[in-house]
Amino acid sequence: MEFAKEVVLPAALSELLARLFSFAFGNLPRLGGRGSGDAAHRRRLERLLASIGGAVEEAEGRHITNDHLLSHLKALTAGMYRARFALEATDIDVGDDDVDDRRRSLALSSPFNSAKRLRVASLVFGWDNHGEKLAVAIEDLESLTRDCMREFVLLVQGYPRRVRRPVATTLYMDRRVFGRHVETERVVNFLLQPEPAGAPPYLSVLPIIGRIKAGKTTLVRHACDDERVRGHFSLVECFQLDHVVREGGHPDQTIWASDGGEYLAGVRRILGKDERFASRRSLLIFEDAWPIDPSAWSAFAASPAAATILAAGSKLLLTSRDSDNACLGTVSPIVLRPLPQEEYWYYFKAFAFGGMDAGDHPRMAAMGKEMARQLGGTFLGARMVGTLLRSKFDVRFWRRLMEAMVKCSGRRPCPVHVNFLLELLSSLGKLQSYGSSACPPRLTLRDALCNHAARTTIGSGHLGSGGQFTIHLCRETLYMDHWYTITLGDRGMTQ
Repeated sequence: MEFAKEVVLPAALSELLARLFSFAFGNLPRLGGRGSGDAAHRRRLERLLASIGGAVEEAEGRHITNDHLLSHLKALTAGMYRARFALEATDIDVGDDDVDDRRRSLALSSPFNSAKRLRVASLVFGWDNHGEKLAVAIEDLESLTRDCMREFVLLVQGYPRRVRRPVATTLYMDRRVFGRHVETERVVNFLLQPEPAGAPPYLSVLPIIGRIKAGKTTLVRHACDDERVRGHFSLVECFQLDHVVREGGHPDQTIWASDGGEYLAGVRRILGKDERFASRRSLLIFEDAWPIDPSAWSAFAASPAAATILAAGSKLLLTSRDSDNACLGTVSPIVLRPLPQEEYWYYFKAFAFGGMDAGDHPRMAAMGKEMARQLGGTFLGARMVGTLLRSKFDVRFWRRLMEAMVKCSGRRPCPVHVNFLLELLSSLGKLQSYGSSACPPRLTLRDALCNHAARTTIGSGHLGSGGQFTIHLCRETLYMDHWYTITLGDRGMTQ
């Protein structure tokens, strides 16, 4: 026992300390060069972003009809946002160090703070992985530009330029359908593409598939607003789901009473009863299309009657949440998937921060990223939550909203942004309904979060039938004069 104490234990400790100091001093050169290495990575990434950003901007300013070029443009855009996201992450971390330098110094002085002990270890041993993240982003961009960047730019320059027209919005990126440029070009290319005459199927159809609030309507409206499309079609008509069902069933029928057959019958009736469609080149849009039996649709599209009900060059667009409707098209469907998180963050940030630099507010940027992640890529959620955050640029207010969103994450069946509102407004009442309203309500979400304003509005008699009241959230889309609303039942206000 004495031998172990006097010989074995000191020898073991000596060996352990020797290895520890050897490892530490071996990493000192890396520590000294870490800052310069990160700076070199940043400069390289910024140069690549400038090059790719210029190519993307040039491509988005052209009318590109080649599908392979559009696919490469989408890949470049996604890579550009991933790189910007990685670059901004390092900026926010650096900003956090600068803003909280005094608070961090005091915390680091405590030997009992495990998180800060890890921070000290990362400083000593060079465990900070900012350089690694930047290096991965650089490799990602270089893989996209290594072989064909020059050829891509040359090919893009062979296409005509887009005509820029003034838009009635302060957020231009929303008017040009943020993150959907390639999909918009594909819709326009389909609409302008000539179809062979005299061969079935006689109906030229493009299905646009996506989950609720994925931007299907906005995409179609934006494509129809293109000057080439407006000059190509003599008539553009849009048909909502309830209208089509009533046409195929009876006048007072609702979509909830439909078994699905009424929708196809309604489409056939709409196409056949309007003589203008047979004499003028028409673009007909069927929004939120009900599931249609593929065999019945194929038989209708190939029938002799379908050959005469629409003028030559007419097109049909079907928007639907049902992926089974993808097979109804005469071309490959357009599937709208949620934006990648890196790209969605820039859309959300535009509403939450406006013209401010998120890097100057690292704590709020971190909370904003978490809320953007929870929203799951919905454009409506970004507009609603982002606008609310911007209305009160306060850390405590943002933390309250973030905690409410995390708490209601995963609840069903309502969307995330609706569950989020119910969590915030639980004292005002239970959910009655949510959806579109043609008339702007008197009560805004900002008012509802202020107890006094909500009490004043409810007390002044602005309740609907059954003690309900409707809260205005935001414009549903810039192409529709509708407001997205939520209706609650009055349970009395908390004191």
